[in-house]
Amino acid sequence: MTDVVGQSISLYGYWSSVPLGFVGHICSLIIFSSKNLRQSSTGLLFIFLTLSDTLYLGISIRDFLTFTIKWSTLQSEYLCRFRTFIVSFSTVTSAWLLVLIALDRWIRVHFPYRQARICTQKVAIFLIIFVCVCSTLFASHVLQSEFSFTAPGSSLCGPARSSGTFYSIFYFNTWPILQLLITYMIPSCIMIICFVGVYSKLRFQQTLVVASTRKERMQRQMLILMVSSIICFIICTIPYAIYRIFYLRSAINSISPIITGTVSTLMTMNYCYNFYIHCLTSQLFRQTFIQQLKRVFIWCKKRQIGRDRRTVYPLPTINRKGGLPIIN
Repeated sequence: MTDVVGQSISLYGYWSSVPLGFVGHICSLIIFSSKNLRQSSTGLLFIFLTLSDTLYLGISIRDFLTFTIKWSTLQSEYLCRFRTFIVSFSTVTSAWLLVLIALDRWIRVHFPYRQARICTQKVAIFLIIFVCVCSTLFASHVLQSEFSFTAPGSSLCGPARSSGTFYSIFYFNTWPILQLLITYMIPSCIMIICFVGVYSKLRFQQTLVVASTRKERMQRQMLILMVSSIICFIICTIPYAIYRIFYLRSAINSISPIITGTVSTLMTMNYCYNFYIHCLTSQLFRQTFIQQLKRVFIWCKKRQIGRDRRTVYPLPTINRKGGLPIIN
């Protein structure tokens, strides 16, 4: 019974989140491709965050086919290593890109006169490359030859449980704790600190200067956006990280399938909701999205008009005998 319920949670959770996630990522790229947002450090960070989340969702398709629908897929050690590496890389990259976005907002609030020199495209690109390099180094251990399948005939990736090697002990005991700290706990703490710093600074500024209604509304929307992102990140990722610790340390069948399906669905949702949070909490993102849709529609319409103009239609001629038009 629990197996059926757990599989149903995974099945319906996947279909209710991943398709919306891909649609949201396409819409996010449309928003941040606008000239104003693309030239800012925040917009650049969001573009790469969207790409990293899309990478994770792309890999989750194989997991859904293998573990939820139980389709037979290609059993390859190289594919197993590549899948595990991409998952680890994208989770670390997305988490620390969220940290950079929170730091970007903290700098803009605390140093408004220096943000033009600090929050630039060059700095953002350098930090993005730095995060990607660190994520690659952090996840690169799964590319070694000892990383294969946990048991003969199993579809679960990892070193052999029965080998008792140093790497096997590291992977099943130390690695999940490192993932919890570096991928989830430390980024969550930094984002919370940034939010508290932004909130306290804005409250202090309101006691000194009376802000305009528009500026006060934008500040409130920024705070709602930050706290919504932090809460969703913690709810969706921390349970999965804790589950991974018990999952790798214990026997596979000792954890309820319902718990497995729930935490896996929450983890997948973490890489699907960014666009919807921004549109629900920020009027600027909604307006930019509508403007970009109008531009895309106008571009498609002009392209269709240009294609029609280049099309050569045959001209009708009159048949003198019958008077009927003949098309040449």
